Amino acid sequence: MAFIEDFFLNRERIRKVLLYKIEAELHMDLPARQALENPTEQSGVEASVTTWMDHYRVLRGKNLTTTVRTRLVKAIINGASEIKRDLAASSIVERHTEIQTLCNSVEGIKLKDKDGNERDRDFTSLASKLLWLLHPSVVPIFDSQAWCATNVIARLVDKVPTDDPQAKSDSILNAYCAFLKLHTICFADLYNPIDKIISEDFGKIFEDAPRKNSTSIKKKDAERQYANHMTVIDQLLWHLGSEVQVEECLTKRIRKRRARNRQQV
Repeated sequence: MAFIEDFFLNRERIRKVLLYKIEAELHMDLPARQALENPTEQSGVEASVTTWMDHYRVLRGKNLTTTVRTRLVKAIINGASEIKRDLAASSIVERHTEIQTLCNSVEGIKLKDKDGNERDRDFTSLASKLLWLLHPSVVPIFDSQAWCATNVIARLVDKVPTDDPQAKSDSILNAYCAFLKLHTICFADLYNPIDKIISEDFGKIFEDAPRKNSTSIKKKDAERQYANHMTVIDQLLWHLGSEVQVEECLTKRIRKRRARNRQQV
């Protein structure tokens, strides 16, 4: 449908996405990527990876203590050589599963029910974000907002059937596998056009982007992480799947805080 193309191929919208990534996240993404690519050659490896994981909200969860969090970070660093090895699109699901298995092997990480029975913790989002960090031009990020937005778009563009609202399903999806399939179905025709816009505009975007704590970062560093359709689509899906901030419906506390912020400007 034309409105999908109009949304995702809007040059100014793509520009804003990349400006945000360079300004707000490059100073965390780059050290974390360098730490995982060369963990023995970097200083502050655990700190860089922990900061990155905190920012992407993947170090949260029930009974995830500081000790267990530290073990998880160390396990990911120790397994970095496997995560970073060359990745083909056809192998993403398998590599994703391997990372989840690695994470659930950490002592104390599994969830327990009231009877003490253990079950794996869901690391779907963490595994996808780690793969994106090290293979950004190949791997899309999975989170609840992107997943919901992609499901809606797939139905709107008639790429998949819309189920009978009366029907009940007992199927259990591998959500990340389904997400990858729908991503290709819905957006494959947009990959090259988005990359073309990026290639034409990225130099100017990088020049215009303030870089927090990152004045020494070079354009090639930003290009390597963000100059690809996967990163752009990920951010747009994240916004599409997020709640709309309807001014009249905000709580009094939020409205007061916004009013104070406006007065301080």
